[in-house]
Parts: sequence; C-alpha cells; structure tokens
Amino acid sequence: MKLLYYILIPILLLTSACEDFEEINTSPNNPEEVSSNFILTYVLSETAKLYESQGRYDYNISGAMQYTQRGTEFNSTGPNFYGWDNESWSGYYNVLRNNQIIYDNAVEENNPSFQGVALVMKSLVFGLLTDLYGDIPYSQSLEASNDVFFPSYDDQKSVYIGILNDLREADQILSDSQTADYPINASSDIYYGGNVDQWRKFANSLRMRYAMRLYNKKSEVSEIDLASEFQSASAHTFESNDDNAVMEYVGTTEDNSAPGGSLRSANPNFSVKASLTLIETLRNINDPRLERWVSPALKKWDSNVNTIRDTVVTNIYGEQYTVTLMPPDGEGLDTSIYVGLPIGLPSIEAINYNIGEDEEFFDPEKNPHISFLHDRYRLNKEELVDVKLITYSEVNFLLAEAVLKGDMGISGDAETYYREGIEASMEDWKVFRDAIGFNFDNYYASENVDLSLAEDKLERVMEQKWIAGWLQPESWFDWRRTGFPELETGEITQFGDAIPIRYIYPTPNLDPNYLVNYESAIEKLEATGFVPVGQSKDHHYSRMWLLQGTGKPW
Repeated sequence: MKLLYYILIPILLLTSACEDFEEINTSPNNPEEVSSNFILTYVLSETAKLYESQGRYDYNISGAMQYTQRGTEFNSTGPNFYGWDNESWSGYYNVLRNNQIIYDNAVEENNPSFQGVALVMKSLVFGLLTDLYGDIPYSQSLEASNDVFFPSYDDQKSVYIGILNDLREADQILSDSQTADYPINASSDIYYGGNVDQWRKFANSLRMRYAMRLYNKKSEVSEIDLASEFQSASAHTFESNDDNAVMEYVGTTEDNSAPGGSLRSANPNFSVKASLTLIETLRNINDPRLERWVSPALKKWDSNVNTIRDTVVTNIYGEQYTVTLMPPDGEGLDTSIYVGLPIGLPSIEAINYNIGEDEEFFDPEKNPHISFLHDRYRLNKEELVDVKLITYSEVNFLLAEAVLKGDMGISGDAETYYREGIEASMEDWKVFRDAIGFNFDNYYASENVDLSLAEDKLERVMEQKWIAGWLQPESWFDWRRTGFPELETGEITQFGDAIPIRYIYPTPNLDPNYLVNYESAIEKLEATGFVPVGQSKDHHYSRMWLLQGTGKPW
C-alpha cells in the first residue's frame, strides 16, 4: 500500500469524449510518447478519489445506507430525503481514456505487467459505472480516435460479462513469470508499489465481487458459469489486510488530502452526523469501531445528576473528551453518550434534535446534544482515513455468503469466513492494537454477533459487512442485491417510502446523435411505483437490468 502522490498531467486531463488520443500524443507542444508509469499515478489516484466520493460521509449513498445524515438544511435533500439529481460521469471516462493509453502502450510493447494492471483498472471503473447507472457506453466509449463521438449504451449484462472476461484475462496475464521482466515503477504504483502478484489478487477479488453481484441473475447469464468464476478467483485472492486495495492520503496539498481536512474543505464537517441507525446498531453489540468513527456528544442528558457539571469521558482507545452532564428536562431525550441523528427528519427538527429545554445558543451545524464525526474526519491526513477500493474483510464476507448459498463452488465453514471478515475490519481500524481491554471472543459471543445464533445467517453476514463497509459505496450495491441490512426510510422522503436504487444519467446532450442512444437506454429501464406518473424512466427509482425480476431490494 503506497501513498497518494498527485501528479498534474495537463496533456491528459481530457474533457471531451470527442478528443482524439493520437492527436494529443503527437501535439508539437507535448511529448509524442508519455510513460505509462507517469500516467498510472494519475489513473490510480483519480480512480480512488472518484470511488471515495460516492461513499463520502456527506454524499447521497452514505445517507441512503444510513451511515450519516446532514444536521442542517444545506445540502440535506440528497442524503436525508433522497432527492437525487443527475450525476456526471465525465471524470470516470477521463480516467478510462488515460487508462486505455496504458493498455495500448502495453500491447504494443508486449508488457504483461502494465497490460494486466490496465485491465484491472478498466474493470474497476466500468464496474462502478454500470453499478451506478445500469446500461452505459462501454464497447464504443473509448473510440473517439476512430470517429465514434456518440457511443451506444451497452446493455448492462454485456458490461458485466466484459468485466469478468477482462478480470479473468488479467489474472492469466499477471500470473505469467514474464511480468518479472517488466517491472512497474514502485513510486508510480500508489496502491501496491509495483507488486504484480498483489495486482493479481486485486483482479481476483474483483472477480469474486462481480460474480456475486450477478448471483440473482444467474439464469440470464449463461455465457459465464458464475460458480466456476467465483471458485477460480478465490484460489488466488486477498490473504490478509496487506493485500487491500487502498490509497492513503499525503495531506500536503488540496489534491492529495483527505476530503474533510482544511486543504480540501473550508468548512469543517460538523453538519454531518452519524445516523441513529448506525449508532444504535454498534451500541447494541458493544462494537469498538463506533469510537473510531464518532465522538461523544458534547452535552449529555444524564438522570444521575441534579446539576449541570463537566466530566472527562475516556473512550476505549484512551482518547479523552470533556462532556457536560445535564439533568433531563423533558421526555424522549436520548441519554446516551453517543447520539445519532434519526433518518429523514425535517431540517428544523434535525438542527434542534435532542436539545430539550437547553436554551444555550449553538451554531446550527454544531448541536452539542448530537455526536460529531470523529476529529480524524477533519484532518488533511490521518492514519486510519484512507480510500478502500476492496479489502480482505470484503473477500471473507463474500466467501461466507458463498458458503451459505451453497451453489457458488465454495465449501468450508461460513462462520470461519464471517468471523475473519469482522476481525479483518477491526484489525484495519487498529482495534486490536489500541482498544484497551477489548476481547474479541467476548464481543463475538453476543447473541447479535455470533453467526450460529442467527435466525437468518445471510442477514447477519450482510449486517456485519455493512458495518465493515463504513463510508463505502459497495454497501449500497450489496443492499440492492440482498435487501440487507433492513433499512427503513425516515419521516420525509421525496418519492415515497423506499431508498433509491440507481443513479440518474448525466443531463443529456441535445444532439440527436446522442439522444437516440440515451433514449434507447432509458427505454430498457423498468419504472417502479415510486417514479411519478409522467416522469422519465431515467429516475433513481427505476430498476436497471441487474434488479429487474429479482424482487430486490424492495
């Protein structure tokens, strides 16, 4: 795992699908050939930032998955009430065009290392795009140099098959001993420092992710044996957290800093609160990850005190906070030390949630009776804040799920994989290193954690995977596929009592050559009862192919 070194690549910051790569690379003002090592850093860093942005604490998916809620009116419509708008995909295609240069160079130079890496990154980015939107420009999307300026939208099934085929090819290429003769510059590879075998594990971990993604559509994907695909990939996948596909922040400039730090955010993120759903879930199982992600409320309603007084609260990691204890002055107050914001409250109620009769003035973003996100989410760089693309924890939860399903080519004990998935997440958050007095066996023995005590074992696996997936968009994709964890909407939603299931395409180009492809794609969407009559099927409550006929998530 390497640090993010952001490199400005002015000749590669492509802004239009119509730009010609050959013309760019032969410009008299620019070098005719650009090193793949140089381009790779851009592709890896930009991909990680795009992926992180989808699960970020202040964005729509984080709100939909009930990790967070906005405690103010500003920008609360999306995460709190599911009023989602069109989402741009230009950044993804910019990355893909640059990645294609790496691939083309590798083929021309017969360089298996870069060829395999480029296929992995192509699969990751196209996978995220089709997960978000459904049908997307795919097979023709990088053909501007061949005068294809208005690419067709490939059907989603074809995109997923292409992704799995590319990842299988990447596994084969990266397993070749010849890769040793074509090293990748360690400083350019900000994920793995040039370790080709870890890239191969990355490819296979993604194969497992996407084979499972298609599980509910197995009967419609005769082109690929999903069980064989999953089983084959599992033979050479992540073996520990050292294999995680992760990008760390440097924290020296706006471009290489964490999103909550002062270099990227002029306004600290106090308006974003952990949701009551998340906090109650973690509180009920005494999960130490709660105190990695959330701080105690600055003011706590406490029935054990008669007068207002300050006290020092020390969490399980030895971090100390000054908390004001106050005698409760009303009904329905949350007296916990960690207080989450309920889902979908009207904005004024969210701002004033849990204040009781406390008349002391506070900044609307800093209600002291609700917990803030941990201070680490307001720093430019922090040891535990990084971008997780796919992890050893996720791989173990996938294996546990595969065993429970019984038809994905995986034998063994689901509980062993499930337990390892939880432990891997906790290790990643340095729980075992820093949590004073924490005993995992005692934690696991809880009736709400132990898999053998679960009435619905898949539900329990997915709930722990949701916890481990804190602030990652993969949780939304898992929820759509399984319906777990069971999440209820709040008091206010814009389109009804349901969580959105896709992104709306970017605002369409009005050129007729574009519209014919766009309209063909939206015609294949399936409008649900939450799409208002008379509105386009290009809606965040329409079912993409992946969800059609599955009965999931609702």
